[in-house]
Amino acid sequence: MKVKGDSDVYIVQNTFPVGAHTGWYTHPGPSLVTVTAGTITVYEAADPTCTPHVYNTGDSFTDIGCGDVHLLRNESATDQAVTVAVQLIPAGQARRIEADQPANCPVITCP
Repeated sequence: MKVKGDSDVYIVQNTFPVGAHTGWYTHPGPSLVTVTAGTITVYEAADPTCTPHVYNTGDSFTDIGCGDVHLLRNESATDQAVTVAVQLIPAGQARRIEADQPANCPVITCP
């Protein structure tokens, strides 16, 4: 992966209890995310139908960041989910940028 300028690299483990979600957000740089336990559902604000994408244990996906607004949720009724992300963030910038609820996506709440 080629980057312009200095970057900070983070390795982040996130644990999602039953029904938990991230809220809508983006990153200023890309992330490679692997589901290490359970199942994670990803909703993309840029998708006109906000179709959920389901990732199971062992699956990986790329979060391109740079304004790509999304939400991750554990939709299981019984099991927690865990992800590990490798993030490349422009040096000195915040890792997470909060975003508004997209009009084309359902309002997602915790149980």
